[in-house]
Amino acid sequence: MRNGYRVLDTDCHQIEPPGMWAEYIDVEFADRAPAQGTSNGGSTMMVEGEPLAKQDGNYPMDSKEFHEAVVEGMKKFKTARDSGFDPASRLADMEEHGVDAQVIYPTAGGQLLGKPFKNLDLLGACCRAYNDWSLEYCSVASDKLLMAAMLPVQSPTHAIEEAQRAAGKGAAAFYIRPNPVEGRNYYHDDLEPLWAVLEEIGKPVCIHDSGSPHLPSYGDRMHTHTAGHIIAHPFEAMVAMMSLIWFGVIEKHPKLKIVHVEADVGWLPYWLQRMEQHYDFSGRAEHPLLKKRPTEYFKSNFLVACRGDEMTLPAAVDLVGDDYITFNTDYPHPDGTWPAGFAALEQQPLSEESIRKIFWDNGAKVFGLA
Repeated sequence: MRNGYRVLDTDCHQIEPPGMWAEYIDVEFADRAPAQGTSNGGSTMMVEGEPLAKQDGNYPMDSKEFHEAVVEGMKKFKTARDSGFDPASRLADMEEHGVDAQVIYPTAGGQLLGKPFKNLDLLGACCRAYNDWSLEYCSVASDKLLMAAMLPVQSPTHAIEEAQRAAGKGAAAFYIRPNPVEGRNYYHDDLEPLWAVLEEIGKPVCIHDSGSPHLPSYGDRMHTHTAGHIIAHPFEAMVAMMSLIWFGVIEKHPKLKIVHVEADVGWLPYWLQRMEQHYDFSGRAEHPLLKKRPTEYFKSNFLVACRGDEMTLPAAVDLVGDDYITFNTDYPHPDGTWPAGFAALEQQPLSEESIRKIFWDNGAKVFGLA
């Protein structure tokens, strides 16, 4: 607890040890597990002969200046880094800043889900390896460390199998990227069985972009990682939300809970307005599965995570309501707001009730916390 507020950080990350993949992957795939390699003259994680994230071209991850910024930004996590980002160092950081629980996603694993795979069985094995390792890591304090299982959406069949398996082992949520995969938007018929299974399991689906994917991304039109990152995270989240609402995924699966993280929240009032304008003009003309207004679907099924320092946060609360926003810092990534984001939220011109909802109540309800 922090200054009288319970705190749920809905976007935090693992820093996967490079050797973890080979250690935890099924034996038959051990020689093909993600591993450190060389690309574009630098060291990077690779699988199937390719780096997990794009190293060149548009929206690259290969600039010297970008890597220098990362190194500088990671200095604030020196204690955790020196401890290998182990559970004890994470829990100590949480205790220091009054964080009651974190929802934890992969880092390298998020990049891995951003590329096509030639061998989908290998992809499934990579997801199992990460999920088993992360579940073991989070078992140290499973009431505080909420593990989000990565799903291999490149193969809906593998994704269904892994969702069921990981949920049975204790995963608190599911992690997917917003990008189109294998030419499929979220409303593609091939994904319908996956949505049905995720609804039945009943755990939240967390949508989170990751930098420099091989998959299509709005960042592709930019020639630096920074510029691509500015575009990709919010734009991909906006399109994912619209796709789920307008093409009937939420109508067909009304118990699905969707949480958008690491995309900020300032765009939300505008995006709801934009969808409402089009509903007023053409209604269901091209979208027969849109049985209700877009904002009704949003309010029944979605949460969007904010940074504590967003100057547009009060406007989002005023225009949309304080029941639909949760909180994130992106711990321990260097471009996140740990730890300044906590105080920044407390200093926002919002009521104590709104801050309490954003810090804890809204997310705790969706993630099943007391």
